[in-house]
Parts: sequence; structure tokens; C-alpha cells
Amino acid sequence: MQKNILITGQPKSGKSTLLEKVIFGIPDKVGFITKEIRANGQRTGFEVQTHLGTKMVLANVDFKTPHRVSKYFVSVENLDSVIPEVSSFSDEDLLYLDEIAQMELFSEKFKELALQYLNSKNTLLATVPQVYEDDFVKEIKNRKDVILIELSEENREAKEKFVGLLIKKIEKARGYMSEPGRFTRKDSGVEVRSEHGTRNLVLQNGEWECDCDFFRENRICSHSIATTELGEYLPMAA
Repeated sequence: MQKNILITGQPKSGKSTLLEKVIFGIPDKVGFITKEIRANGQRTGFEVQTHLGTKMVLANVDFKTPHRVSKYFVSVENLDSVIPEVSSFSDEDLLYLDEIAQMELFSEKFKELALQYLNSKNTLLATVPQVYEDDFVKEIKNRKDVILIELSEENREAKEKFVGLLIKKIEKARGYMSEPGRFTRKDSGVEVRSEHGTRNLVLQNGEWECDCDFFRENRICSHSIATTELGEYLPMAA
């Protein structure tokens, strides 16, 4: 199911800010964000902050470790110490990670956490870099259950609104999937009886396209997500 939302973009495009704004009003969530550490107007490192408020320094210019990104030395030990806190979650929790990038990927435990989140039934909102891309990041971006959103300074405000709505659309898709009686498979495609009337979907180049307004604007909707997951299992109408 398409339920893993990855935000990518150039440095300073606002990926972390967007994620933080989107999750702010969501009560049930588990994960962490990464924030800058500044001293005397200069960035000296980064710290991880979990959903429970725990803070741990991830990287600092004064650390002495074998793992380095630019001028920052990364403490894998510090990162690993907060992994257990964000590894337990309920089915209702939104999961989030900021970010799946070079510093964090020095940690094998972090990679396991990222895969745990991606492979769970929960919706995941995460940030991934555009300038750094190893095999792990490439594989994540190419997963069929991933919705990749490219952020820029110009589209930042529009994408913030879109991501907030998309999380709700994914939840609505789950609701539709729990009621397969809403779907009717026909020669021309699939008919979905939604909350706002009947929606018609057709298969174009291997992807389900919906006639609802949200799909026309964004090329994805709750109906297309649910139909993509259920389509091949839906019986033909009598």
C-alpha cells in the first residue's frame, strides 16, 4: 500500500520544517526530528529530539569519532541510545523520521528502524536527501509503497498543505479497503462508492487513475491508493 511519504529536496529547501509543521497537530505519533545546534551564531552540530522529548547530540564539530560528514563528527553510540525509545508504537501512530541521510546511516540500528517503519502498517512521513544517495536511500526511494515528494523553495507552502491532506487520504484509503463492498470491477475499470458519490477509475499504463478532483490535481487520491491495493482481487461485476 502507498503509505510511506518521503520528502526530498536540496539542502535548505525546508524538508525538516515541513515535517515538523505537519506532525505538530497530530497527537498520536512516534519518531524523531533532527535540529541544528548553534553557538555564537555558528552551527556546531545536530541533535535528535524524540516524540517524548528526549534530546541526544548526533554530531558535533568537537566530537572525536571515526564517522564524519563535512566538519561534523557523528556519534553512532548516541543515536543508537534513542532507538529503543522510538521502536515501539501502536497501529494508530503516525511514524516520522528526520532524516534518513548520511549521518544517521552510519548506524545499523537506525537502518533497522527505518525498515521497521517502512514495512509496518503505519503511515510514515520521513525526509531523505537529494544530494546524498547511497544504495540504501535509492532502494527506499524506489519502493512501490513510497510516495516521493520533491520540495523546493517555490512549492514549499503548497506541498505542506498537500502532505497534510495526503496523510488523511491514506487513512481514508484504509477505511475503503476495510469495506470491499464499496468496489465494483467492470470491463472499463473500477467503480468506488465513496463518501462523496461514485468514483470511476481506469487503468492507464499500469496505474489506476481516478476522476475525482484531488486526483486530477495531485495524481493520487484515497480511491487510487485503495484500488491499487485491492484491484487485482476485486471480482468482476455480474
